[in-house]
Amino acid sequence: MPGVRRAGRALLAIVALVVGTSALVACTSDPPQPCPTAARPGLAIAVGGRANAPAPVVPDRVGQLIDKAVTDGTGIDVIRVDGHPSIACALSFTSDAANPVARADDLNRYKQTARGVLGATRAKEPEANPLQALVLASQAAGPGGPVVLIDSGLQTVAPLDFRAPGLLDADPDAVAKALSERGFLPDLKGHTVVLAGIGYTATPQSSLDEPRRANLVRIWQKIVTAAGATVETVTTPNTGDAPANLPAVSPVEVPPTDVIRIGCNTDSILSNDGAVGFQPDSTTFLDSARARQALAEFAAFLTRNRDARASLVGTIAHYGTDDGDSGLSRQRAERVREVLVDLGVDGSRIAAHGAGWGPFPSKDGPPSPADDQRNRRVVVSITCA
Repeated sequence: MPGVRRAGRALLAIVALVVGTSALVACTSDPPQPCPTAARPGLAIAVGGRANAPAPVVPDRVGQLIDKAVTDGTGIDVIRVDGHPSIACALSFTSDAANPVARADDLNRYKQTARGVLGATRAKEPEANPLQALVLASQAAGPGGPVVLIDSGLQTVAPLDFRAPGLLDADPDAVAKALSERGFLPDLKGHTVVLAGIGYTATPQSSLDEPRRANLVRIWQKIVTAAGATVETVTTPNTGDAPANLPAVSPVEVPPTDVIRIGCNTDSILSNDGAVGFQPDSTTFLDSARARQALAEFAAFLTRNRDARASLVGTIAHYGTDDGDSGLSRQRAERVREVLVDLGVDGSRIAAHGAGWGPFPSKDGPPSPADDQRNRRVVVSITCA
C-alpha cells in the first residue's frame, strides 16, 4: 500500500485553564502555554478531529469513562488521530477545595471541560492513521487502562490504507490475520477498547452504504479483538460536518453499491451511485449506455424464463413530501420498466411502483443526511410461478 506524503503542519493551539480551584488543562484557540503531553496512566482517548470525518462528539459511554477517570483521579490522555498520531493533551485533576461541596463543584466542572478538550482536539498532520493512534493510546493508558477510538475508521496510511481497491469489502478476519502476520497489530492485551463513530464520514469523503459501514465496523472489531482486547461498539451515528481548515486527508473511493442477484425469488438493489443512477430530481440516467447494459442482464433472464415476473420499487431521499406510490420515486421505477420493455420483456410481467421516502434510517424517522444516497434506489424483485 502507498505510504503517506507529509505536507506542512497546521498548528494546534493549546492553553492551560483554571476552573474554579481545580488545576485543569484544555485545548483552545489561543496558546500562551502548551498543554502537557507526558502521558498519565488511566483513560486514553484517540479522537479524529480531522478532515473527511465528522467533528468529534462525546457519546454517553465515553462520557461515563471520563467521569470515572476524574472521580478515580487517573489521567485522561487525548491522542489526535492524524497521519502521525501524537498526544494532544494529558489531563490531570487536582483541587485544593476546602470542603466537599466545593470539591464536588470542581469535579463537575472538570468533567465538562474534559469533554470540551475532546471536541477541540484537531489534526496536525495530513492523512489518518487510527491504527497507530490505538498503539499510542494503549501505551498511554498503561496496563489495563480503557482505550477509546472516536473516528470514522477510514485509515489512509499503510498498512491499513482503505484506498486500496477491495479493502472496504474485505473479510474482517482476513484483514486482522494479515496485520497480525506482518506484526502490525497493537498490543491491546488487558484493555477494553470502545469504538465510536466508525463508518460515519463527512465531505469530501463519500458516505458509506450500510453494508460497507457495517463491514468497516467488523474490521475494526476484529483488529481490536485479535490484538487481545475486549471491544465495545458505540452505534450512535454522527452525521456532522468535518472541522474546517485542517490538513488534507485523501478520500477513500467508495465503489458503486449495486447488489445484483438475478434469479427466481431474488431482490436486487440498483443504487443511485451505481450503474442505474439518475440525475438529480429527474428520471434521466447519469449514463444511459451503462444503465441499459446493466438492465440487459435482467431482461435476458426474464426473456428466458417466461413464468418470471419483476416488481420495481423506487425510493428517494428522506426530504420533502413523501408522495408514496407517485412522484419521482415511481417515475424512476417506471423509467427502469421502459428500458426493460425496450429490451424485449413483455410489459405485462413488470410492475413499477414508488415508495416515496426511505427506508433509512426509518420510514417515520427524521431526515438523515448520511442516509440520503442509499435511499435513492430502485429495487428489482423477481418471482417465478
